[in-house]
Amino acid sequence: MSDMGRRDAKNLLKRESARSIAACYVNPNARCPECNASVYFYANEHGSRVFFDHLGPPWPKHPCTGIPRDYVPKNRSPQRRARGVVQELISAANVVGLFDNKVFGRRAPDEWTVLIVLSVDRIGDENAVAAEYLDSRDGETTAFGCRSELPIFEAGDFINMRGDEISFVHKEALRPVFFRIGGTVTMPASPPEEARAVPPPPGALQLRQPRLIRAGAKRLIEESRRPMTEAEMIHFNSDKVDLGKLFRKLEPIIRAYAREHTRKPRDVARRLNAEGHRTANDAPWTPRLVRFLLALMFNDSGSAKSNRPHTKSQPLPKQQGSQRKLRPVAMDDKSEIAKRLSALGKVTVRPRT
Repeated sequence: MSDMGRRDAKNLLKRESARSIAACYVNPNARCPECNASVYFYANEHGSRVFFDHLGPPWPKHPCTGIPRDYVPKNRSPQRRARGVVQELISAANVVGLFDNKVFGRRAPDEWTVLIVLSVDRIGDENAVAAEYLDSRDGETTAFGCRSELPIFEAGDFINMRGDEISFVHKEALRPVFFRIGGTVTMPASPPEEARAVPPPPGALQLRQPRLIRAGAKRLIEESRRPMTEAEMIHFNSDKVDLGKLFRKLEPIIRAYAREHTRKPRDVARRLNAEGHRTANDAPWTPRLVRFLLALMFNDSGSAKSNRPHTKSQPLPKQQGSQRKLRPVAMDDKSEIAKRLSALGKVTVRPRT
């Protein structure tokens, strides 16, 4: 794919507010008033409201907090896209890497698929639901049954299906629900009750909850945190692209990602590769290399001093998230960059001739 084709694909997705896979099928109905990101807005009759970044499992909530009480979305509910638009967006998403060679009209048995509810017949606590696949060329439909104490679906609702699993947003509790076809739908706990924690009494000993790590994960985590090797330095300073040029190009991109809440090395690496950005050695970014890149841009190696002196009696000023303000590295300050790289591992900067 040419650079022009990749650029056109990115522009199309941006113009259509398709930041996620589900957004290729369903148009987000709102924009975050804080960061202007396209989101899915849900509200109930009790005044509760929530933004979702993705219309499907794992149903990530938008990280910006505080939706104004007088906020009005552009549409009351998300709207399905026309099939022609869906096909264009899927092609564009394949180009930039959102999909893994997705073909419109085909679906893998192990992937979540978005459907729209066409009708609901309810007798007693039994629900007979008919729904249409949004990734179908010819309007393919399916039907399933489930039990619930109260009505849970209406025509026009969006749901997700994977095999015999169903997932949707409960409109009263505004919480994701998962169940199996033919089973009983359990109502989710309301957010305040579920999130509320009883504070420990003053002076009580607080123990951390044990973290469950799957087999092999600990070894992978340890390997990803090892110091940078000299062989990896070429990804940051090569004969074709030096440190300054690499940083001048990537720093505004990385900061834009951060404003859009893409901050984890794995997610940043995926976006950089999808948008055609490469290392100084013209190699794809890995989460490990991105971790070093983020450390170089945002972390202080300990050698940089603040312009204002501090003493033990004068604590460092705190920023949001209880982090002290770090002196940004200058793009042409190879000495400072070398110091920070040295803090990450045994690396050297070759003098340029």
